[in-house]
Amino acid sequence: MKIERAYKPNLKQVSVDEWLEPLQKRRKKISENLIKKKGNLIRFSELYINISSWLTWEVQTPEIEKESATGLRYASKMYAAFLKLAEQPEQEQTFKIYNLPEVTWNGKGMLEAGYAAPSEWIDAYFLAVITRDTKSMDSLANFPIETMKQSATQADPVLYSVVEVFQAYHNRLPDFPMLLNNTMEELLSDGDDWSIYIGMGYLETFGALMPATFDIGCNFNEALAKNLQAQERYHINEAGPDHAPVDSFLPLQLLGMACMWHDMGNEVTVESDSLPRFLINGTYFK
Repeated sequence: MKIERAYKPNLKQVSVDEWLEPLQKRRKKISENLIKKKGNLIRFSELYINISSWLTWEVQTPEIEKESATGLRYASKMYAAFLKLAEQPEQEQTFKIYNLPEVTWNGKGMLEAGYAAPSEWIDAYFLAVITRDTKSMDSLANFPIETMKQSATQADPVLYSVVEVFQAYHNRLPDFPMLLNNTMEELLSDGDDWSIYIGMGYLETFGALMPATFDIGCNFNEALAKNLQAQERYHINEAGPDHAPVDSFLPLQLLGMACMWHDMGNEVTVESDSLPRFLINGTYFK
């Protein structure tokens, strides 16, 4: 089942290399800049995600694949470390992420600055899923939602419910099916575009991972294809005519669920440049 992207950047006018050039310049300075402040953990994580997103428009050679996968591995560790600081703000914590300099920080002021919002947690968790980073997944699955609610960035209440669903699944809690059903009802009740196209897309596709528990009216690959297209349309509308919908280039949550389906021993039949096969297969994470 081949899904073509609706958005096509004008790469004759601005090539992928030109889009990547300023991002790659920042990437080369990560080692020297990471130590300057803890906020760089999330900034550089987002930088790596952005680079991997644009790399989906390149011919997928082994070199491009490895660059993308390696960047996401770093991003996963950085995101999880950043949220660990917010979880225990008074505690000094030391992190050594691969070949980057060792850093020691506390998380004081992070919640007041609006960090640890549920949207950040959702990105971080599915980054860990994609990169098969079980240590980060386990850490994030135990991040207190009450701490999240103390962030100065107050999200729609349903977002905290979405986080609770993913945490309940990861921790094998018996009320997981009830939480998923209740949160889907919350999203439908909210009725805004994010709830219908993004939130419901997450949970519908997630529920399709477990056909013995949930009947969503279609199989996993059908749910994945449907929501991949719906979420791209949402991001195109959100970005507007003058900006590239970069968030649609590499949809972390849906990609993460495709990785889960693969790792359960199933076949992902949806083909899309937004769902790189080497990431689904975990080629560089074994």
